[in-house]
Amino acid sequence: MQTDIYYRDITRTENLEAYLLEKVEASIEDFFKYDSAAHLTVRVETTRHRTHARKPSYTCEVILKPTHSKAVIKIAKSNDSFKKAVMQTVDSLKSVLRRRSSKKAMHRRHDPMLNYFPTEEESQLMAENQTGW
Repeated sequence: MQTDIYYRDITRTENLEAYLLEKVEASIEDFFKYDSAAHLTVRVETTRHRTHARKPSYTCEVILKPTHSKAVIKIAKSNDSFKKAVMQTVDSLKSVLRRRSSKKAMHRRHDPMLNYFPTEEESQLMAENQTGW
């Protein structure tokens, strides 16, 4: 999986990059185990000028482009704490992936025989076979 990390108004450090990679990639590792061409983009930024107290507000945004579908997953969360913003984004990403995965799993479990209604002739044959035993 290709992962890109973009920083805006945050100083890039190796620890920060390792933290982001660990949290985000670990959350989607099970879902994209066999999709090596998926593209993951993580953007983190600080917004100071939009708050009244001039305290920094952190925004973490994740954009995930899987190769097997055209749907793009985009999640952005903001918080006053950097780690909380990252964790909220990761939790939201997990829930979206879980929801999509369960929908696909339920779709594959659909049994066409559940909606099968035998004709009169078939039901008579089944009745004869049951009484013949």
